[in-house]
Amino acid sequence: MVRKRPLNSKEGQAQDVVEILDSKCLAVGEMKAKVDLTKYIEEHYFQFDNVFEHDQDNKQIYEQCVLPLVVETFKGAKTTCFAYGQTGSGKTFTMMGPTDGSHPGLYLLAAYDVIDLLNSYTDLELNVSFFEIYCGKLQDLLNNREVVHCREDHKQQVNIVNLTEKRCHTVEDIMNALSKGMLLRAQGTTGANAESSRSHAILTMSLMHYGKLYSKMSFIDLAGSERGADTMHTDK
Repeated sequence: MVRKRPLNSKEGQAQDVVEILDSKCLAVGEMKAKVDLTKYIEEHYFQFDNVFEHDQDNKQIYEQCVLPLVVETFKGAKTTCFAYGQTGSGKTFTMMGPTDGSHPGLYLLAAYDVIDLLNSYTDLELNVSFFEIYCGKLQDLLNNREVVHCREDHKQQVNIVNLTEKRCHTVEDIMNALSKGMLLRAQGTTGANAESSRSHAILTMSLMHYGKLYSKMSFIDLAGSERGADTMHTDK
Protein backbone atom coordinates (compact mmCIF):
# COMPACT_ATOMS: atom_id res chain seq x y z
CA MET A 1 0.00 0.00 0.00
CA VAL A 2 1.09 3.61 -0.43
CA ARG A 3 0.46 6.62 1.79
CA LYS A 4 0.63 10.21 0.60
CA ARG A 5 2.13 12.72 3.02
CA PRO A 6 1.33 16.46 3.12
CA LEU A 7 3.91 19.02 1.99
CA ASN A 8 6.23 19.90 4.87
CA SER A 9 7.47 23.31 6.03
CA LYS A 10 10.75 23.02 4.10
CA GLU A 11 8.90 22.53 0.82
CA GLY A 12 7.13 25.89 1.22
CA GLN A 13 5.19 26.78 -1.92
CA ALA A 14 6.19 23.62 -3.80
CA GLN A 15 3.53 22.15 -6.10
CA ASP A 16 1.67 19.02 -5.00
CA VAL A 17 2.28 16.55 -7.84
CA VAL A 18 0.50 13.48 -6.43
CA GLU A 19 -3.22 13.09 -7.05
CA ILE A 20 -5.12 10.16 -5.56
CA LEU A 21 -7.76 9.00 -8.02
CA ASP A 22 -9.39 6.25 -5.94
CA SER A 23 -8.54 3.77 -3.18
CA LYS A 24 -6.20 1.81 -5.47
CA CYS A 25 -4.82 4.29 -8.01
CA LEU A 26 -2.78 7.50 -7.99
CA ALA A 27 -1.30 9.85 -10.58
CA VAL A 28 2.11 11.54 -10.36
CA GLY A 29 2.59 14.69 -12.44
CA GLU A 30 5.98 15.30 -14.10
CA MET A 31 6.85 18.73 -15.49
CA LYS A 32 8.07 18.49 -19.10
CA ALA A 33 8.85 20.86 -21.96
CA LYS A 34 7.88 20.53 -25.62
CA VAL A 35 10.27 21.25 -28.51
CA ASP A 36 9.07 24.87 -28.59
CA LEU A 37 9.81 25.06 -24.81
CA THR A 38 6.15 25.34 -23.74
CA LYS A 39 5.76 23.51 -20.45
CA TYR A 40 3.21 20.77 -19.79
CA ILE A 41 2.56 18.16 -17.12
CA GLU A 42 2.73 14.48 -18.05
CA GLU A 43 0.81 12.18 -15.69
CA HIS A 44 1.99 8.72 -14.71
CA TYR A 45 -0.52 6.29 -13.21
CA PHE A 46 0.27 3.69 -10.56
CA GLN A 47 -1.89 0.88 -9.12
CA PHE A 48 -1.60 -0.41 -5.55
CA ASP A 49 -3.61 -2.66 -3.22
CA ASN A 50 -4.45 0.43 -1.12
CA VAL A 51 -3.85 4.15 -1.54
CA PHE A 52 -4.29 6.52 1.41
CA GLU A 53 -4.81 10.29 1.33
CA HIS A 54 -2.57 12.62 3.37
CA ASP A 55 -5.40 13.35 5.82
CA GLN A 56 -6.05 9.69 6.68
CA ASP A 57 -4.54 8.78 10.04
CA ASN A 58 -2.44 5.87 11.28
CA LYS A 59 -5.50 4.14 12.76
CA GLN A 60 -7.22 3.87 9.37
CA ILE A 61 -4.07 2.44 7.82
CA TYR A 62 -3.67 0.01 10.72
CA GLU A 63 -7.23 -1.31 10.47
CA GLN A 64 -6.98 -1.98 6.73
CA CYS A 65 -3.39 -3.19 6.41
CA VAL A 66 -2.08 -4.50 9.73
CA LEU A 67 -5.00 -5.77 11.81
CA PRO A 68 -5.56 -8.72 9.40
CA LEU A 69 -1.87 -9.66 9.92
CA VAL A 70 -2.28 -9.57 13.72
CA VAL A 71 -5.27 -11.93 13.46
CA GLU A 72 -3.30 -14.33 11.21
CA THR A 73 -0.37 -14.31 13.65
CA PHE A 74 -2.62 -15.80 16.32
CA LYS A 75 -3.53 -18.55 13.83
CA GLY A 76 0.15 -19.57 13.65
CA ALA A 77 1.36 -17.49 10.67
CA LYS A 78 4.65 -15.58 10.58
CA THR A 79 3.84 -12.07 9.41
CA THR A 80 5.81 -8.92 8.55
CA CYS A 81 4.86 -5.28 8.13
CA PHE A 82 7.54 -2.96 6.80
CA ALA A 83 7.74 0.71 5.81
CA TYR A 84 9.81 1.61 2.75
CA GLY A 85 10.49 4.99 1.15
CA GLN A 86 12.78 7.98 0.89
CA THR A 87 14.02 9.97 3.90
CA GLY A 88 11.24 12.28 5.08
CA SER A 89 8.43 10.29 3.44
CA GLY A 90 6.85 9.43 6.81
CA LYS A 91 8.02 5.88 7.56
CA THR A 92 8.86 6.43 11.23
CA PHE A 93 5.77 8.62 11.73
CA THR A 94 3.62 5.76 10.41
CA MET A 95 5.37 2.99 12.34
CA MET A 96 6.14 4.79 15.62
CA GLY A 97 3.92 7.87 15.61
CA PRO A 98 5.20 11.26 16.86
CA THR A 99 7.04 11.43 20.17
CA ASP A 100 4.18 13.29 21.88
CA GLY A 101 1.91 10.26 21.38
CA SER A 102 -0.82 12.28 19.63
CA HIS A 103 -1.06 9.82 16.71
CA PRO A 104 -0.22 6.26 17.83
CA GLY A 105 1.88 4.42 15.23
CA LEU A 106 1.30 0.92 13.87
CA TYR A 107 3.56 -0.58 16.61
CA LEU A 108 1.38 0.75 19.42
CA LEU A 109 -1.95 0.03 17.71
CA ALA A 110 -0.83 -3.55 17.12
CA ALA A 111 0.34 -3.84 20.74
CA TYR A 112 -3.19 -3.10 22.03
CA ASP A 113 -4.74 -5.79 19.84
CA VAL A 114 -2.00 -8.34 20.52
CA ILE A 115 -2.48 -7.95 24.30
CA ASP A 116 -6.29 -8.10 23.88
CA LEU A 117 -6.08 -11.33 21.87
CA LEU A 118 -3.43 -12.77 24.19
CA ASN A 119 -5.85 -12.56 27.11
CA SER A 120 -8.13 -15.08 25.39
CA TYR A 121 -5.27 -17.59 24.85
CA THR A 122 -4.16 -19.05 28.17
CA ASP A 123 -1.39 -21.18 26.61
CA LEU A 124 0.45 -18.39 24.74
CA GLU A 125 3.04 -15.92 26.01
CA LEU A 126 4.52 -12.85 24.33
CA ASN A 127 8.23 -12.08 23.92
CA VAL A 128 9.44 -8.82 22.35
CA SER A 129 12.84 -8.16 20.77
CA PHE A 130 14.12 -4.98 19.13
CA PHE A 131 17.32 -4.60 17.10
CA GLU A 132 18.75 -2.47 14.33
CA ILE A 133 20.89 -3.09 11.27
CA TYR A 134 23.44 -0.28 11.01
CA CYS A 135 26.60 -0.21 8.86
CA GLY A 136 26.25 -3.95 8.23
CA LYS A 137 26.10 -4.83 11.94
CA LEU A 138 23.20 -6.06 14.07
CA GLN A 139 22.82 -4.15 17.33
CA ASP A 140 20.51 -5.15 20.18
CA LEU A 141 18.45 -2.08 21.13
CA LEU A 142 17.25 -3.70 24.37
CA ASN A 143 20.83 -4.33 25.53
CA ASN A 144 22.73 -1.05 25.03
CA ARG A 145 23.36 -1.68 21.31
CA GLU A 146 25.38 -4.81 22.02
CA VAL A 147 26.49 -6.37 18.71
CA VAL A 148 24.68 -9.66 17.98
CA HIS A 149 25.19 -12.10 15.12
CA CYS A 150 22.94 -13.66 12.52
CA ARG A 151 23.39 -17.44 12.14
CA GLU A 152 21.66 -20.15 10.14
CA ASP A 153 21.04 -23.47 11.93
CA HIS A 154 20.90 -27.03 10.55
CA LYS A 155 17.24 -26.54 9.61
CA GLN A 156 18.11 -23.44 7.51
CA GLN A 157 16.35 -21.26 10.07
CA VAL A 158 17.96 -17.84 10.59
CA ASN A 159 18.59 -17.02 14.25
CA ILE A 160 19.87 -13.84 15.90
CA VAL A 161 22.27 -15.23 18.51
CA ASN A 162 22.13 -13.69 22.03
CA LEU A 163 19.35 -11.26 21.09
CA THR A 164 17.51 -9.97 24.19
CA GLU A 165 13.85 -11.02 24.43
CA LYS A 166 11.59 -9.36 26.98
CA ARG A 167 8.49 -11.12 28.31
CA CYS A 168 5.57 -8.70 28.01
CA HIS A 169 2.19 -8.94 29.73
CA THR A 170 0.74 -5.46 29.10
CA VAL A 171 0.82 -2.71 26.47
CA GLU A 172 2.98 -0.67 28.89
CA ASP A 173 5.60 -3.46 28.89
CA ILE A 174 5.77 -3.32 25.08
CA MET A 175 5.95 0.48 25.04
CA ASN A 176 8.71 0.54 27.67
CA ALA A 177 10.80 -1.81 25.52
CA LEU A 178 10.06 0.28 22.42
CA SER A 179 10.92 3.59 24.14
CA LYS A 180 14.19 2.19 25.47
CA GLY A 181 15.16 0.95 22.00
CA MET A 182 14.21 4.17 20.21
CA LEU A 183 16.50 6.21 22.47
CA LEU A 184 19.45 4.07 21.34
CA ARG A 185 18.61 4.00 17.65
CA ALA A 186 21.08 5.58 15.20
CA GLN A 187 19.88 8.93 13.89
CA GLY A 188 21.36 11.72 11.82
CA THR A 189 20.42 15.08 10.34
CA THR A 190 19.54 15.16 6.64
CA GLY A 191 18.21 17.83 4.28
CA ALA A 192 14.74 16.34 4.65
CA ASN A 193 14.65 15.63 8.35
CA ALA A 194 16.39 16.88 11.53
CA GLU A 195 16.11 13.45 13.20
CA SER A 196 16.32 10.98 10.37
CA SER A 197 16.53 7.23 11.02
CA ARG A 198 19.86 6.02 9.65
CA SER A 199 19.31 2.32 10.42
CA HIS A 200 16.79 -0.43 9.75
CA ALA A 201 14.88 -1.14 13.00
CA ILE A 202 13.19 -4.52 13.53
CA LEU A 203 10.67 -5.03 16.32
CA THR A 204 9.54 -8.65 16.70
CA MET A 205 6.60 -9.86 18.77
CA SER A 206 6.98 -13.62 19.24
CA LEU A 207 4.15 -15.81 20.50
CA MET A 208 5.53 -18.69 22.57
CA HIS A 209 3.64 -21.94 23.25
CA TYR A 210 5.12 -23.70 26.29
CA GLY A 211 8.61 -22.42 25.48
CA LYS A 212 8.48 -23.11 21.74
CA LEU A 213 7.93 -20.51 19.02
CA TYR A 214 4.29 -20.61 17.87
CA SER A 215 4.30 -17.60 15.52
CA LYS A 216 5.74 -14.11 15.28
CA MET A 217 5.04 -10.70 13.85
CA SER A 218 7.83 -8.38 12.73
CA PHE A 219 7.64 -4.63 12.20
CA ILE A 220 10.46 -3.17 10.12
CA ASP A 221 11.14 0.56 9.87
CA LEU A 222 13.67 0.85 7.07
CA ALA A 223 16.24 3.62 6.68
CA GLY A 224 15.74 6.00 3.74
CA SER A 225 15.81 4.26 0.36
CA GLU A 226 17.03 7.20 -1.75
CA ARG A 227 20.30 7.25 -3.66
CA GLY A 228 22.98 9.66 -2.43
CA ALA A 229 22.58 11.65 -5.67
CA ASP A 230 18.90 12.30 -4.92
CA THR A 231 19.29 13.91 -1.50
CA MET A 232 18.76 17.65 -0.93
CA HIS A 233 22.22 18.10 0.56
CA THR A 234 25.38 16.71 -1.01
CA ASP A 235 27.56 16.76 2.09
CA LYS A 236 28.41 13.25 3.30
